Amino acid sequence: MPVPMSYRPWRTRCAGLTLFEAVLALLLLAVCLVPATDALRDAVAHAPGADAAARDLDCVSSKMEVVLAEPYQRLLDSAGNAGTPSSYSAPAGEECPAIAVYVARYGNSRSYKIGPGGDSDHLLYVGAELADPNAGNRLPLATLVTR
Repeated sequence: MPVPMSYRPWRTRCAGLTLFEAVLALLLLAVCLVPATDALRDAVAHAPGADAAARDLDCVSSKMEVVLAEPYQRLLDSAGNAGTPSSYSAPAGEECPAIAVYVARYGNSRSYKIGPGGDSDHLLYVGAELADPNAGNRLPLATLVTR
């Protein structure tokens, strides 16, 4: 049984991409492609600085791991002011820049503020960062250590 002609035109009218859809797809591609190429260009241009920052971050995080591996009592004995580098600080070496390590008691202080500089023996603030105050990003890492 033949299909009447009046039912077929909707199939041919809706088949394929229209000019409007093609132009819209090209417009979206162009709008998304410009920021992507800018980001890639910036990433390639700043690659040498990223290598140094990655090395410095690795140095700071490895020093932090060494300090956190110390027994709690030894950390408590070396606890001082949160703004004064502790004896765990490291001078600049061949591979790593100087790293400042801070160990301080954490808890309620005499002014009833919770934070570094408290008088608790049960919680310590441990922080590490690049010792150079002129470094753009000192890469600070901090954590709390409990007994």
